[in-house]
Amino acid sequence: IEVVNGAVTQPSSDVWLLTKGAPETIRGLLKDDSIPKNYDDVARYHMRLGQRVLALAYRKTGVPPSLISQLKEKERSQMERDLLFAGFLVLDCPLKPDSRRVIKELRATGHHVKMITGDAVLTATEVAKQVGIIGRARKERKGNSSVIMYEVRAVDHFTTGENESGEDDVSPSSSEFSFVPLYEDQGGTMGTIAFVSSNFPVVCEMVTNNEMAVSVTGEVLTKLAIIAVQSEKRIAMPGQNTYIDPKTVLLHPAAQKVLQKIVPLVSVFARHAPRQKEAVIAALNGNGSVTLMCGDGTNDVGALKMAHVGISIVSVPDLEAKQREALKGMSSTKEDKKTAKRKSKKKVHSAKKRSLEESLRALAEAEEELNFVALGDASIASPFTSRTMSIKCTKDILQRGRCTLVTMLQIYKILGVNCLVNALVLTRLHMVGVKQGDRQLTVVGLVVAALFYFITRGQPLPSLSPKRPPSSVLCKQTLLSIIMQFGVHFACIMAVTHLSTLHLDPDDPSLVPDGPFNPNILNTATFIVTVLATVNTFVVNYRGRPYMQNLSENKLMLRSVQICYVTLFACALEVFPPLNALM
Repeated sequence: IEVVNGAVTQPSSDVWLLTKGAPETIRGLLKDDSIPKNYDDVARYHMRLGQRVLALAYRKTGVPPSLISQLKEKERSQMERDLLFAGFLVLDCPLKPDSRRVIKELRATGHHVKMITGDAVLTATEVAKQVGIIGRARKERKGNSSVIMYEVRAVDHFTTGENESGEDDVSPSSSEFSFVPLYEDQGGTMGTIAFVSSNFPVVCEMVTNNEMAVSVTGEVLTKLAIIAVQSEKRIAMPGQNTYIDPKTVLLHPAAQKVLQKIVPLVSVFARHAPRQKEAVIAALNGNGSVTLMCGDGTNDVGALKMAHVGISIVSVPDLEAKQREALKGMSSTKEDKKTAKRKSKKKVHSAKKRSLEESLRALAEAEEELNFVALGDASIASPFTSRTMSIKCTKDILQRGRCTLVTMLQIYKILGVNCLVNALVLTRLHMVGVKQGDRQLTVVGLVVAALFYFITRGQPLPSLSPKRPPSSVLCKQTLLSIIMQFGVHFACIMAVTHLSTLHLDPDDPSLVPDGPFNPNILNTATFIVTVLATVNTFVVNYRGRPYMQNLSENKLMLRSVQICYVTLFACALEVFPPLNALM
């Protein structure tokens, strides 16, 4: 709630107190006779449309402006009471144009998308439906495609006692939690589901099958956390009453243990304060999930820092409106082009072309102005900052992250195989007294360096894959691949060195270990086989789709490999003798 104190211009007028805030909070501050009968119905109606609703209230203080300092000295609770209801302020926030498409692709590729917001439950739930967080993730819908919305609610039980002043005091003694249908008009629901551990597997299965979706408020999560911490302290220190801070209780180990059970079931976290957002991310992390958090304000700083990947999105309403109008103009221009009549085709085409150019110019100006927007606290707290004003940045990070991960894994595999091959070749040559030439080692080094550079030029694919890449180079798949590749190279190198040794002259001066380098049949054969094995290792371990471009699409890598093969066959067949002499 925000309170504004001010005075009107007339000297004899009184000071008026003006208040705005959430409808359910302002209701408790209003006079009973000023609350309309349809107060809750109107607020819920607009919230169900995905709109933000603020209640406005006021009262006349009866104090002249000259004594306004006396009002400022009073406590807030004394001022915010017996207010008169003024009406609702309804705000409609249009969705970003690509949010639904991005979320649909994230869900279709096996990622779990959740909403953590400070908005009301009904508002957040409707927005979640519109962007696709709630509903079927795929096109195939068997049977009833509707998703039943449930909310975790708490029913407090109160006890009456005496406080320190001897007066009657009513305080909550315990709370009962349950999964309650969010909408009263939902047909065919199962009714209320008890919030007990035995029901969690059933609820989890229904959530997984998109038969139901769960929402919860920050207040309910805090009550759950307090009860969990109280239960632990009663066991550890029986008979003692200890104070539990509601602001920090959510990060208590006992509270996190409870939250880790319920958080995976929830799709919409509504009415969440900054500390509650941070606790939700901490519970997801503790549950073994890898979290990516998007936020655009100071309220998201704690959650952005707690997440494994934090992305701060620059939020500028004026630029967003400008960008939205430009995109709308571009889409309408394209539609008008299709419906233009033939007789006025040239005139229409010229007019629409100018309209399209203006829309593109406005879009470019909006993107240019974003570069001069000052970054806020969220950008300081998060490792990534996006200036695109869109959640598409989440998809970009996943695509580029997977491409980078796959590239590094294949580089480690290539290094592992090449190290084993080089160690085997050097050992075999040393046993016979043969060594490699400086030019040969230089050529191999240049080829390897060039191929490593070109392999990193592979670009990520525009679409995400449901299949996830290996997370470590020490996985069974990678180690088995390295062993099998080295086994093939081992057999080839041993066969080539054995056959080459049969043709060596024991009195050949090139067999002196510490003497000058002189090429012979063993050195030449092992050099060609080594370079061939090195190039083959790059080709075999290049991963490509579904995470990055295939070898045929990475033109630099493909051309380099082709040149290496042609050069090796030319040396083996002695097509160009000066090239052999150079080696």
